[in-house]
Amino acid sequence: MTFPATWKTYKLGELAQYINGRAFKPEDWGTTGLPIVRIQNLNDPEKPFNYFSGSFMEKHRIDSGDVLLSWSGTPGTSFGCFIWDRGEALLNQHIFKVIIQQDVILPEYFVYATNSRLDEMIDLAHGAAGLRHITKAKLEQIEIPVPSLDEQGRIVTRINDCMARVEEIETLRASSQLQQQYLSASLIESELHPDLVDSEGWATRIVGDLVTTVRNGRSIAQDTEGRADGAVLTLTAVRSVDLGVGYEKPIVLPDTVAQQFDIDAGDVFVSRANTIELVGLAAVAMEKPERRLIYPDLLIKLKADRSQVLPRYLAYALRSAGARKQIKARALGSSQTMVKISGERLREVSIPVPSLAQQEQIIIRLDAAHELIGQLQSESQSGEIEALRGAVLRKAFAGEL
Repeated sequence: MTFPATWKTYKLGELAQYINGRAFKPEDWGTTGLPIVRIQNLNDPEKPFNYFSGSFMEKHRIDSGDVLLSWSGTPGTSFGCFIWDRGEALLNQHIFKVIIQQDVILPEYFVYATNSRLDEMIDLAHGAAGLRHITKAKLEQIEIPVPSLDEQGRIVTRINDCMARVEEIETLRASSQLQQQYLSASLIESELHPDLVDSEGWATRIVGDLVTTVRNGRSIAQDTEGRADGAVLTLTAVRSVDLGVGYEKPIVLPDTVAQQFDIDAGDVFVSRANTIELVGLAAVAMEKPERRLIYPDLLIKLKADRSQVLPRYLAYALRSAGARKQIKARALGSSQTMVKISGERLREVSIPVPSLAQQEQIIIRLDAAHELIGQLQSESQSGEIEALRGAVLRKAFAGEL
């Protein structure tokens, strides 16, 4: 750890008191009272709260401005230090309320400095690969550099400025990716819309008349004990028209389940639950996976009636602007961040269907366009946002900002 000679080094235990949250049980949860802050609420502001209306100890109450530190969960996603900004609430277990010595260190500086030591924190944690925790004793031994309060204020201002630029990059990248998704849908629409091409031999058909199978998958909990003998796809597998069989998580897979929910070449998979912009995305399996791999409950498998429609054409057609509009209209959910479409509603979606020979030609043209769009997406993803954030913190606590 290199930093200016005028800075001091403190252990986290010398800078603050750490008060663990309450071990709320599911039977404590309600719909009224104070919100219970769990780790998921720190990592994702969109996650819903559970509530508690009973009596509680003052040490478990938090309010805006309090510093929180999550010390248990999945490495890379669950560990972290935060300043709470959503009002009065109650703290769940596995999160410390941090009472800082503010005559020595500023809260924002403490948060940034602690987050710059997350890798060390995770290395000191115990447990399985997917679920670990660090003891309070080990946490308190982690060291951070601490300059004067004035210098801390200057560093916090510089970090905030740099992080704002990173957020701008992330927003632009997300906007670019969404535009590329719309571009893809529009290109597909131009190929599939009978008004824009030779419409001879075209017919409008509903999905239910073009498939022989519509079936949800099976979700199995991820194996964290090294006993996995199979895998299940994740929702990310359908982000592209080609099924991403590398997007998976390890599971213990019974033979009967492996047979019932297997994946064959030509199977089309549709996401049945996601955000409004991503629900209903379709992808086709290019070949049968060699390993034991199934699809999850959040994906619907369609088997195309190949006498009427080619599987890859069906996947492309479901990604067209016209089909996407129908899917969004049929998706149900109270929040735009999570909506669902059932197999029955998916059957009702209509698509234009030409002859098989025409479908083959359309697939060739769309594959070429899809390759170009994929190159655009790769370029827009080349800068890793988390790597940028990490670089900002490393420079800040080396005295280089």
